[in-house]
Amino acid sequence: MAAWTTRVWPIGLAAAVVVIAAAPARAAPPAAAGGTARVVLRNTDLDTGAPLSGARFELWRETNDLEGPQRTGRAADEQHDGVCVTDAKGTCTVELATEETYYWMQIGVPTGYARPDEPFTGFNLGEAAARDGLVLNVANRREDAVYSGAIQVRKKDGKTGAPLHGAVFELWKETNGTTRLQTGGIDADQRARPGCATDADGTCAFDRLADGQYFLVETDVPEGYVLPEDPVTGPLLLDGTVGRRLVVIYHNKRHERIPTVDEDEDQG
Repeated sequence: MAAWTTRVWPIGLAAAVVVIAAAPARAAPPAAAGGTARVVLRNTDLDTGAPLSGARFELWRETNDLEGPQRTGRAADEQHDGVCVTDAKGTCTVELATEETYYWMQIGVPTGYARPDEPFTGFNLGEAAARDGLVLNVANRREDAVYSGAIQVRKKDGKTGAPLHGAVFELWKETNGTTRLQTGGIDADQRARPGCATDADGTCAFDRLADGQYFLVETDVPEGYVLPEDPVTGPLLLDGTVGRRLVVIYHNKRHERIPTVDEDEDQG
């Protein structure tokens, strides 16, 4: 499946991550006029992938060369006219000029849902989008959802066993019922958490996870190492066992990566 990537800026202390946001021909927005592209924002339930209607978003164009959207003051970026509200399919669509940087900012959530962990999503709109269109996924978590599972990554040197810091992983949840991970288009699986970078102990953790199947995607490696040919591990199953924690261990050599999975059901 053809794909292209857009960068999502870091929020607070979160590491920068890459969102693969492409659509196959069957799912792409209609072609736009030359020099413009149709951009679809897709709002879904974080745990099920179900579409959410009534979510409200503002769109801003980067005009001041400062990271992130500035909404007030003399250095404010330029706001796109109107508010984009998702329909029954969980989508809203705009047509934008290419070769620009934009930000989606969620200003209203559906009833019963919490605001996202990332308050805004930034993306660069390249010329390729004029041909294929661009789909961006934003998820909301139910306020009353119960989460008890966790997935922990441990990154080690394959030769010495020493912990490796600075590896970055994304966590995706299986939500579309299709084999393997799909990260692009209207029928994509759901990115469950922003990127997590391993610390000095070589670990990073995704906690408060609902039941279901998940995929880990390695998006960056420590200096001196290379990304694996297949960066996806999974599916990994959280089956509702209270306190269930999956530990995924990556033993990295300079040119290879060997993951193993352990289970630790009771951490307390």
